[in-house]
Amino acid sequence: MKFGLHAVFLLAVLLYTSQVSGQSKLEDSILFQTALSHTLAVYYDQLGDQSRLYNGSLYQGYDYVFREGSPYFFGSQATRVGSVEYDSMLFINVPMLYEDYRQKLIAVDQGFRLQLINERVNSFAIAGHHFIRVFPAPEYKGLPEKGFYEQLYSGRTAILKWTKKNMQEVLSTSEGSIWYVYESESYFIHNGGSWVYIKSRKDLLNILGDRRKEIQRFIKKNKLNYRKDRDNTLIQVGGYYDQIAN
Repeated sequence: MKFGLHAVFLLAVLLYTSQVSGQSKLEDSILFQTALSHTLAVYYDQLGDQSRLYNGSLYQGYDYVFREGSPYFFGSQATRVGSVEYDSMLFINVPMLYEDYRQKLIAVDQGFRLQLINERVNSFAIAGHHFIRVFPAPEYKGLPEKGFYEQLYSGRTAILKWTKKNMQEVLSTSEGSIWYVYESESYFIHNGGSWVYIKSRKDLLNILGDRRKEIQRFIKKNKLNYRKDRDNTLIQVGGYYDQIAN
């Protein structure tokens, strides 16, 4: 029989209250932590391999409303089912939430939101979006920051998207604190053994200059608009370049 986290905490409280008999606050705290550790050990033993995933700290979200923008990838705190490679193990059908403002991936188990440890996350996919964790390593040469990048295209000419968010508080005499979240996006293409920043359509054509004319015709034929639909344009061009270059 597998226990849920609600049952785990209830069992811990029951064990704790059954043993309290006039201890000091310090003794009470130690006793509760001992009871909780024991019940969590039982819980993780029942979970088996999934215990590696559900062992993060409780996630602390936000208790205020945002007037514009959101700290969450999908614009809300609604969970979505996805998969995550954690400690080199693949977990599927996991209810998750991604807060890209602070680069936090949250796994949800029976109502509890557990913040995963970033250094243990290799990659994750949620609602059709795939992310990889970038860290200081030769294969990520040219990327400006470590963290989770969205992998738009994974071919030889791979393309990554980096989203950065900033939060701002504005004080209003009538409404109090009003919160805003602003975001910016940067794109990088893997070329020549390194990652190269793409600032514009011109940059893209220059980077893939050995097939410039073919790419220009491809963009025109398929009515791709770099300025209005950057993600799709880069995905299509990356795939087409790999096709004709090989």
